[in-house]
Amino acid sequence: MLGVFVLMIAVPAVATERASAKFVFTHLNTDNSAGIHNNLYIFVLGLLMSQYTLTGYDASAHMTEETKNADKNGPIGIISAISISIVVGWGYILGITFAVKEIPYLLSPDNEAGGYAIAEVFYLAFKSRYGSGVGGIVCLGIVAVAIYFCGMSSVTSNSR
Repeated sequence: MLGVFVLMIAVPAVATERASAKFVFTHLNTDNSAGIHNNLYIFVLGLLMSQYTLTGYDASAHMTEETKNADKNGPIGIISAISISIVVGWGYILGITFAVKEIPYLLSPDNEAGGYAIAEVFYLAFKSRYGSGVGGIVCLGIVAVAIYFCGMSSVTSNSR
């Protein structure tokens, strides 16, 4: 969780150009090569990112039988996991979104990250401030470690 806090604070703080609140909360990008021009569909696709932050919250339910006072601590664990995921996940998404300026460039296969938007956001934020995108690569390492631990948690939870 420390990595998430580092990313949601460092990336928008390091970026020299930040998106406005109006852009973050109201802009729907329909200028893309995928041919998706329906605003409702784009909005629903955008909800997927926040939905992914809720992955694995049921691990508390799978491990309840191994805890003391399972009848009380199980529901507390589930509700806490959901609440923390909502708050921290939303904060992470907002922090990253405020560091975005040009959506078509992020999705372009001709950019430095080859069209991988989150990698390009990290890279551009650090390159604009320090002249080098090495900090963005370190941020991707934080994401990779988080993905590893998420996978390990899912395997542990599902093995119960």
